[in-house]
Formats: sequence, structure tokens, C-alpha cells
Amino acid sequence: MRSTDRCAVLRQSAASMQLYSIDQFILIWFLFVSADFIHTCKRNDPNVNSCIRKSIEELRPYLRRGIPELKVPSLEPLVIKELVAAEGSGIKITTENLKVFGCSNFTIQKLDVNLKTHQYLFNIKLPHLVLDGRYIIDGRILLIPIRGKGRLTGDIFNAKANVSLSGQIIKKHGEDYLHYHKMTIKIKVVTGKLRLDNLFGGEPVLGEVINSAINANFEQFMNELRPIVEKALAKFMLESADGIASSFPYKDLFPV
Repeated sequence: MRSTDRCAVLRQSAASMQLYSIDQFILIWFLFVSADFIHTCKRNDPNVNSCIRKSIEELRPYLRRGIPELKVPSLEPLVIKELVAAEGSGIKITTENLKVFGCSNFTIQKLDVNLKTHQYLFNIKLPHLVLDGRYIIDGRILLIPIRGKGRLTGDIFNAKANVSLSGQIIKKHGEDYLHYHKMTIKIKVVTGKLRLDNLFGGEPVLGEVINSAINANFEQFMNELRPIVEKALAKFMLESADGIASSFPYKDLFPV
């Protein structure tokens, strides 16, 4: 956003302070002093895909540490407070306070944008994710009964994701704003390693057998965990994208 545009926004907001809460005015002040990290793209730019890719790349360092003023949490690490996966499929896996390191090292391999319908399709690659958290597991995997509760650690290499993001224009304070309301992510994971501590109440022999079986059949096991990762990443990325987009009038994000 250009300095002249931000000055106009601030003057307009100051003139109508009765419409805003203190929190909203603090946000407006933040946008005035530090919104240069938003790389805008013109709606009629024939290379809008490349422009948006550049904008995402320039946001990367801010996503790493988070942008509290825009309610965007840190991506390093991505913290999954609690998620349940694979219920009804013979195994139930719950994770608690799972930290995922390496999410900010994504690369965009393909990007397709339709600004008329506000649809965004892109493919990303995550070269190395490091997992550390707590787990509860109960059920069968690879035809083997498995249960336990303890620490989960692991590494995932060269994960790929297909992402679909949908938005719409909404009116706010008499202006058009872009609101992202839906995101789906499909992830493919092939290689990596995991360790589940304290399986079967800490029985060491059975624990080692199960961990060895998991890592010998890593892709199959990850298919059970995949909904956890997909849901967590989609929630974070949707909140982050909407937190940024909904803080700026659409004409400032995508000027004519």
C-alpha cells in the first residue's frame, strides 16, 4: 500500500473516530506505520499470478514470527493444540500441543488465480517438517493392536500440498473488503520417520516393534495422520490469509 493511500485512510479514520473502537484505531495506526510489507497487485495485471507469488514471498518473514496486529499467529512453529483423526477407521489418534517446525520453508510450485471469482489454486512443497508433541492412540494399524500415550516426535520430508482458497467481497465501513471463507488442503507424504514413546504403558519390546513397523510402512501410517495435518494447516492458513486481506480495503490490495 502506498504512503499516500495510508495517509488518506488514517485521516478518514481520525475524522470518524466515533465509528471505531480503540482496538480498531490501533490497527489502523499499525497499517499506517508498517503496511509496506503488503505487496499490492493490480487487478488487470496480465502477470497477476507472478505478482501474487511475489507478495506471498515478501510476507514469509512476517508469517514466521506472526503479525499480532492482524491476528496472524506465528508459523514457526505451527502449534496444533488438539486434534482428533481417523475416528471410525479402526484407529483413533489424538494429538495435543503438537509443534510443527518448518512450515515457513514452503515453496510455491504452481499458482492459478481468478480475481473475478476470488478463487486461488496453488501447489506447495514443504521440504522438511519436524514434529514434537503429545499423542494418544488406540486401535489397530497394519493389523496390529496399538495403544499408548506419550511424546510424539518425527521428521517428514518433501511433503506436497494442493491448496484451494475461496473468497468473496463484503462491505465494511462502506468499502469493499476481501473475505476468505474456505480453504481445503490435500497433502501427499511419502518419506519420513516417527517415534511414539510410552506405547503399551512403556513396555520397551512391544514399543520398539510397533515403532519399527510404523517406519517400515511410513506412507500407510501417515495416511492415518494426514487429516490432522490437513485440517491444522488449512485452519492456520485460512485465518492468516483472511487476517491480512480483511484488514485492507480491496482497492488497496488489488488496485485497478
